Amino acid sequence: MKKSEKAGFYPILINLQRFNCLVVGGGKVAYRKVTSLLKFNANITLISPRIGNAILELAKQNRIKVIKKFYSPNFIGDTDIVFCATNNREINKTVRKDCTEKGILLNVADEPDLCDFILPANVIRGDLTISISSQGKAPFLTKEMKNKIENQIPPVYEEIFNLAAVLRKNLLKDKQADAKIKARVFQLFIEKDWEKILNGNGKESPQHYIMKMLKEIKLS
Repeated sequence: MKKSEKAGFYPILINLQRFNCLVVGGGKVAYRKVTSLLKFNANITLISPRIGNAILELAKQNRIKVIKKFYSPNFIGDTDIVFCATNNREINKTVRKDCTEKGILLNVADEPDLCDFILPANVIRGDLTISISSQGKAPFLTKEMKNKIENQIPPVYEEIFNLAAVLRKNLLKDKQADAKIKARVFQLFIEKDWEKILNGNGKESPQHYIMKMLKEIKLS
């Protein structure tokens, strides 16, 4: 199969709890990287000869492991994914070489040419995750698009998606619900003004609406 000359980065969601992550660097960029990874319960080891106080505080809380040493390939032996967060091009290139030799996935901050994968900007509302990427070519515009989407998707959508999950779980347990019934229930859910209901302007509780939808479908 012929490879495309325009091959880019494939969007994917990954369970970081199953992998050991190494962050190389101890400054502000590394701190931002660590805090974003911790939101997804990543197992993190950080190595740097100089480590900022904010990162050290995370280590004191036993949220990450820190190694106050210069980087060497010995530290990536048990690592699955590496995040390079230094401003030193030579170190980044060295890490790139080591990861290639050991078959380890690498992300290098602000250097997509050294990356196996890049990190999108994310809008997160509970289980709802919306990712935006420019394939690493225009991050400033990606940030602007993220801000626009955040304004269009209010925090109440976290609760809406929780309710959607409850609805789907109940529907999947119903052995009498065929594909047509499921599609009708899902459409009823979509048509509801959940923002109004969750903001307290509805006549009934959100759970009442869900149970009512399921009951109506069974009776129809």
